[in-house]
Amino acid sequence: MKKVVAVILAFVMAFGVVSQAYAYTKVHVVSRGESLYLIATWYGSDLDSIRQANNKWDNLIYPGEKLLVPIKEDSDHYNYLVDRYLIAKMIYAEARGESFEGKVAVGAVILNRVKSGIFPNTVAGVIYQPYAFESVLNGEFFNHEPDLEAFKAADAALAGWDPTGGALYFFNPATSTSWWIWTRPVTTVIGHHWFAR
Repeated sequence: MKKVVAVILAFVMAFGVVSQAYAYTKVHVVSRGESLYLIATWYGSDLDSIRQANNKWDNLIYPGEKLLVPIKEDSDHYNYLVDRYLIAKMIYAEARGESFEGKVAVGAVILNRVKSGIFPNTVAGVIYQPYAFESVLNGEFFNHEPDLEAFKAADAALAGWDPTGGALYFFNPATSTSWWIWTRPVTTVIGHHWFAR
């Protein structure tokens, strides 16, 4: 026990303070014109953490160089990646047999709900809202990881593609048991899903 305490004290003395907790580390390939400060700002990291992760104690970086960038859990970049993952997971659960456009449409519905003002204002809030999605209720959402196409569809939706015309709902008319969903005005049909407001 004394040895562990001694190691921790030596670390604190060497680095001043214990670094902030990071959610994960990203590999960044340096492009021309970038600086450590700019890279740290993009990812919501800090210079000391990047220097420590790369054992680099100067500011010289070169195009093509690979840097490890610790990402803070509360940074915009981390939040974007979490949203992207949840959207891709929902796309895979709800639309894995659909066309690419149909997959993007499911992602767009989630984002339309976030922006609507009548649903939770976060992606996680929309997805986990009680009784909102069948795949969450029946466990399908939790049982599978998204594939590459689901991530590409999530990226397209996050980039602004909305093939639904602003829909807030989608359903498969062949399997839907909710009478209420049939009262919503349909904006478009893509594959097996009807999209509605």
